[in-house]
Amino acid sequence: ISVISVFFILLTAEIIMRFTWEMGGWVKRPIYRKSSNPYLRYELVPGAKSGQISINSDGFRGPEYSILKPANTFRIIMPGDSEIFSIMLAQTDTLPSQLENLLNQRPHFLHYEVLNFGVEGYNTLQELEMLKTEGLKYNPDLLILNYCLNDPEPGEYFFNKNFAMRHSALVRYFTYRIKKTLIKRERKRLNIKTEVEHFYYLHKENFIHVEKAILEMVDIAKEKGNKLVVVIFPTSSIAVKDFKENYPYQPLHQLVKSIKSDDIIFID
Repeated sequence: ISVISVFFILLTAEIIMRFTWEMGGWVKRPIYRKSSNPYLRYELVPGAKSGQISINSDGFRGPEYSILKPANTFRIIMPGDSEIFSIMLAQTDTLPSQLENLLNQRPHFLHYEVLNFGVEGYNTLQELEMLKTEGLKYNPDLLILNYCLNDPEPGEYFFNKNFAMRHSALVRYFTYRIKKTLIKRERKRLNIKTEVEHFYYLHKENFIHVEKAILEMVDIAKEKGNKLVVVIFPTSSIAVKDFKENYPYQPLHQLVKSIKSDDIIFID
């Protein structure tokens, strides 16, 4: 009776958590919704429109693209976060659209398509998950990963990919709460207060996860017969006086570029 009672209590808790609990750290806008994929956590709403933002029927910003790649087409996918999504810009001004326009101005028999897979707030692991679950079906010829210095954040969401974590909201909840508590204690112990300290902490604690995800993207790119392009965005804030000798994040750029692979092209 005790075993059966515990089972039903856990089952009830699992059902409640699936319908009521939302993991923190996701963007609250009408164009987003909770994702059924626990590693994405949230995603864009297919067909949503808000001001100058239009989400296509497959759930990413921009025009419709056929899943079957047209003949003589070179297709590029750009995973990234808010820098690529560019909520303040018109579609034609986003980085993927500008790149697509520039490439198609060149006299060449190929037609270029650059798909905007940027989602506000996504970290590198979410970008990898979206690439695997949504992007690869478009058969890209080139991957351009856009890396921002907050991409190792947040550490409490770096879950192990096992059966329990993927299928149980209850397991994810307790793991999340434990990790969040431990991270709060660690940050308090280290007396992290400034933005610079915050970014260095993120890379010290979580860069191993980022590196693993980038190397997995390298393997995906190699299967397509190409290298992975990693664009490292500089961080601009009140903590940054200039981008020369006083730029405080140059060691973090070097850390990203230290990932050992002959199949990565870095654009810093």
